[in-house]
Formats: sequence, structure tokens, C-alpha cells
Amino acid sequence: MTYNRNKYKIVLFKNGERNKVFFSSNSKKSIFRKYTKLIEEKKPKFVTEYISRKKVMFELAIITTELSENTLHVKDSVGRTREVTLGDSDYTFIKMLPYWKEEKIYDHTLSKKVSFEGLMSLYLEDKSFKQVFTLNNKVIIQKDDLFNVFSLKTVSDALRLLTVIELEYLNKGRYDCLFVVDTNTIQRKQLYNLLESAGYSRGFLRKQFTY
Repeated sequence: MTYNRNKYKIVLFKNGERNKVFFSSNSKKSIFRKYTKLIEEKKPKFVTEYISRKKVMFELAIITTELSENTLHVKDSVGRTREVTLGDSDYTFIKMLPYWKEEKIYDHTLSKKVSFEGLMSLYLEDKSFKQVFTLNNKVIIQKDDLFNVFSLKTVSDALRLLTVIELEYLNKGRYDCLFVVDTNTIQRKQLYNLLESAGYSRGFLRKQFTY
């Protein structure tokens, strides 16, 4: 029997297009074991929903070069059933399920991206009173006169992050934080003035998207 390490593959798809190969194997048993482990991983609390301002959906699939008379069908976003194929590829689908990628958050204090868990442990772990508010595509954590600014890809992402942080506090029974959504024009002007005095430019603060 010929060994073919690419006989089975676990592939991540983004909006129906191949994005990344996670694992390849000659063994069907091995590929299913790895696939089950990936699918059963704990889902991050803050996942990627936008890339280049476009809504994205991820799916994790097992594909194979093994001949099969069976076809894979999935339901689309409006509930219609469709057959899943790879066009002219030698591969066919065995299995496909919704998946996710963790969204990282740009921390302007550290000048790098951090995970949601990293943000929580670095800035929100202590019990001193603080405020968390949104400003366009940014989330700002304020403790007294200290501001930590985080950029998200979209305004929607910033609002979603604020909600996830608030839910984390509620689930832990914590009340040492005030959450404020950017909706008030007067409040927004005050934030611009405060953050400008902390060294952030108004042009940067007004931006609504990060690519």
C-alpha cells in the first residue's frame, strides 16, 4: 500500500475559501482524532468576526483524495441546503463544521496585539474602580488619570469587546467598573479632550476602522 501523507487533510475555510491547512495524514483514524480535538477546544470569548471590514465565517473541514460516492451537504446562512465541493480539485469533503479564530486586540500601551485574556489580566484584574468606554473603533480603560487605549478593526468590534468584558464582570459578580458606550456627542468631545491631553491625537481618535 502506497503511503500518502496528504490523503486526508484538516483545512480551515474562510467564507468558503481555503485559508489554512491544520494537519495532514495518511490515517483516517488519526485525522478524525485530531479533528475532534480541534472542534472540542474551548471557544475564545472574543472571536474574529471581521477582516478588512468584511464579515467572515470560518469552517473546519476534513478533505480527502479517497474516492467516495457520498457527498457532503451543509445549510447556508438562510437555511438552504447546498452540496460542498472543491471544484476541479482531487479532494472531496468528508466533514465540515463551523469554527472560529481568536480576535487579537491592539494595545497602544504595549504597541502590540494582545488576547482577550491578556487584556483582562493586565488591566482589569485588580479591584480598584475603573471605567471602560468605547470611542469609535477603540476601547479605553481609565483608572484615575491613567488611560489605556485599544484599537479594534471596526466600531462593531469595539462595542462587542465592551459587551464581552461587561459579561465577564457580571459572571464573576464584580462591580468595580463602569461601562460607557460612545453615543453622546458632548461626552465624545470630553473624551477627545481628555485623551488629547494624555498624548493621543484627535485624528487617531476619530478613526473608525483599522485594516
